[in-house]
Amino acid sequence: MQLLRNLPVRHKLGFIIVLLLGLTLVLEFFNIWDYRFQLQKSREVQSREIVSTASSIVKHYFDLSERGLLEETQAKADARAALAAIRYDKTNYVFITDLNARIIMHPLKPQLDGKDMSNAADPSGFKLFQAFADIARSEGQGRVNYIWAHPKHGEPVPKISYVKRFKPWDWIIGTGVYVDDIDLLFRNQLANALIALAIVVPLIVYISIVVVRGITTPLSDIDRLMRQVAKGDLTGQIASEGNDELGRLAHNVNETVRDLRTLIQHVGSSCSTIREASEQAAHTTQHTFDGIRRQHEQTEALAAAMHEMAMTAQEVACTAERTAASSHDADSAAHTGNSIVDKTIARITDVAGEMQSLLSTISQLEQDTEEVENILNIISDISDQTNLLALNAAIEAARAGDQGRGFAVVADEVRQLAKRTQESTEQIRGLNERLKSACHNAVAMMKNGHEHTQRSASSAEEAGQYIHTIVSQVNEIMDMNTMVASAVKEQSAVAEDMNRNISTISQIAESTNADASTTADTSRDLANLARDMEKRLSAFNI
Repeated sequence: MQLLRNLPVRHKLGFIIVLLLGLTLVLEFFNIWDYRFQLQKSREVQSREIVSTASSIVKHYFDLSERGLLEETQAKADARAALAAIRYDKTNYVFITDLNARIIMHPLKPQLDGKDMSNAADPSGFKLFQAFADIARSEGQGRVNYIWAHPKHGEPVPKISYVKRFKPWDWIIGTGVYVDDIDLLFRNQLANALIALAIVVPLIVYISIVVVRGITTPLSDIDRLMRQVAKGDLTGQIASEGNDELGRLAHNVNETVRDLRTLIQHVGSSCSTIREASEQAAHTTQHTFDGIRRQHEQTEALAAAMHEMAMTAQEVACTAERTAASSHDADSAAHTGNSIVDKTIARITDVAGEMQSLLSTISQLEQDTEEVENILNIISDISDQTNLLALNAAIEAARAGDQGRGFAVVADEVRQLAKRTQESTEQIRGLNERLKSACHNAVAMMKNGHEHTQRSASSAEEAGQYIHTIVSQVNEIMDMNTMVASAVKEQSAVAEDMNRNISTISQIAESTNADASTTADTSRDLANLARDMEKRLSAFNI
């Protein structure tokens, strides 16, 4: 079986054809041989039927003698005469012998009648008459093969005799047929068969060769095409003209190769798209990374500014406390009288200068809150851009399918971080708005206090009678200082909150920076995979 598996299909089909031809020849030989056997068998059956008929005739005469219609001698003579007259196939006849191999009646050679033939033999030495007697004595009837001279040409030829014993008279009734014509018929049939085979076998061989080529040629074409496909060449096609199994197989192979070529083209196009998208995502991520880095730097700068603003607020608080103390001293001095009016005027002048300084500081604080507003706007823009970039990255990851699933997760984290950054920015903006409002109120109050201080100074210079008025104004100044101190404390608390929020924003920026770096690495890996896939697909010739 392994040998057959290793043989080419052409050899297998040739082996089948040779085997079928061999079987055909063997069957034809057996048919011819059976034809010869049937001819011989028919001759034997014919001889047996002739002998049976002759025995019936002899029995008829025996019955006549038994009934007394004929003498036995006359009955035997009539029986011999009747059998001597029997002819069939023109030359064949019936003879009579006895159990002692003596001829009782021979129609063609009457000189042999009554002659002992026990020692007579054919050219091969076979004692045929003795064989007649032996088989009749032992079996009653049977067939004997021997050689006997043909009446036409006198040459000894094969002959078959069938003999049967007629017990009442101990006769052996027999007849023989020559079988030399059987050999002639056999040879003629054999010659006809050989002629037919000489005509049919080449025709069968020719048709077989055409059929084998019709099978092996498409298979060879399919094998050649599959070898080309195995080497990466997808440009080949095979002829698929027939509508048989091989034709449909060739058509299906062509369809398969075309589908594979189309698939590889689509895969190559998809890899190019993935590579371009990955490179774009890596570029976008790098841009995001740079923006986050700048955001981190600006956040640190904002934190430093807020720290400075907190220190300024503390200084303002100290100044307010000193102003309150000075006002208290001014109030005490007002009660002491006109003797210290000049000193009081000097102190009020000092207070006016400090109020001017405080007004400048608070105005600077208000400008700082404007700068904080601008910085918050920048942070908000960066967060919006980061959110948009993360959304674009998620879309590109969705296009990449399973290859971009990890990239989509990272993009979603970036978007969430941008969202939290935006929310924190909005919180800081709210706090800054309140701080801005407080600074505005403080500026207004400080301007008002400054005006009161100026009026107080003018009134102190005019006359001492205005001392009570000065005391009242000093009390008002003390109240204002208290309000300024409260506002400064609130501003300080707001500054601390803003500082903590800015620290949170800085931490978020650092986390976003790390995620952006991971996203960039993932994009580069995806681009490398796409390039590797394109390199592998380039091995196919389509």
